[in-house]
Amino acid sequence: MEWLHLDRHAAEPMYRQIVAQVKAACARGQLRPGDRLPTIRALAEHLGLHRNTVLLAYQELSNQGVIESRPGRGASIAEPVRSPEAAVRLQATVETLVRDGLAAGISLEALTTLVREEGERWRPASLPMRQAVTGNERQVRFEGSHDFSLDLLGRELHKLDPGLDLKWQAVGSMAGLRALVNGEADLAGMHLLDPITGTYNQAAIAALAPAGTIQLITLAEREQGLIVRHGNPFGLRTIADLAQPGLRFVARQPGSGTAALYHHLLTQAGLTPGQLEPPVRTVTTHLAAAAAVASHRADVALGLHTAAKAMDLAFIPLTIERYDLAVRTSDMDTPWFASLLETLVTPALHSAIQALPGYDAMHTAWMPHMP
Repeated sequence: MEWLHLDRHAAEPMYRQIVAQVKAACARGQLRPGDRLPTIRALAEHLGLHRNTVLLAYQELSNQGVIESRPGRGASIAEPVRSPEAAVRLQATVETLVRDGLAAGISLEALTTLVREEGERWRPASLPMRQAVTGNERQVRFEGSHDFSLDLLGRELHKLDPGLDLKWQAVGSMAGLRALVNGEADLAGMHLLDPITGTYNQAAIAALAPAGTIQLITLAEREQGLIVRHGNPFGLRTIADLAQPGLRFVARQPGSGTAALYHHLLTQAGLTPGQLEPPVRTVTTHLAAAAAVASHRADVALGLHTAAKAMDLAFIPLTIERYDLAVRTSDMDTPWFASLLETLVTPALHSAIQALPGYDAMHTAWMPHMP
């Protein structure tokens, strides 16, 4: 049962941890309707718990309709029932989250992004990926690094061409580029610094794609820095200050542009990751990193000025980076790309990007020469 791991030091009771992890395994597709669970005795022995603890968890799961028990067959995962009552309860929960988030000063755009990111985190790994668009198809699949201007781009693109839909998934710069090269995405978002040349994205493309097959289009330039709570309680000023003992740092996933920037800045400071405390957690977006600091689950993160502002946190700027869109050159004659390019040069998009904290739209829609 690789999906079941209990934290014996957590404040949450053991039976509630079992309930939560069974439901999480169902959400991820690790457990499916009809799958049998261990008997109460077997699971209690496996986890080193009293049988009554497991019994209580199974009773709660049964009451919630997650599992069903049949005489002589034990417990198994039940078919999900989409009841109106459950929908009403969920709506009330969402309303509470949105209300509390807005009351705490989190923007509606940031709340929307958080919900979308959480949904992507729970996407079953076995879910089939949509094929990349061709010709006149009306949905454009975007994969790559998270950026706050993507929602702005999608909004303005829909205004220009209401039938065209931009669907994005935050997977990191390198994973997005691979998806584009493999034909699994139509656009990739990336900010991969080449420490040798000081340029962004071109070296990564040259390493993965044949020459002349990928074109970059700049979406924005943006500030990266340290995200901390107000008052900067640890007195952080540079990347070297992350070497303080006991400092809780939230990292980004390997292959992301921010992870690459983090290692580059450490190298410039004469440090290695081994000289720092291990990250307390790893997240996939700037907003999730800022949320970890805001909730006191971490003390500092490397991320965007806009993410710090969205979570009402302080920001210490370290560098300016370029965020590009990448597209296959074979798609540059398609109608959807023509609409995208027209959107990228609109004053409305430039103004919206420029209004984001730490963003500069001066080079938006610029296409660098690809060697």
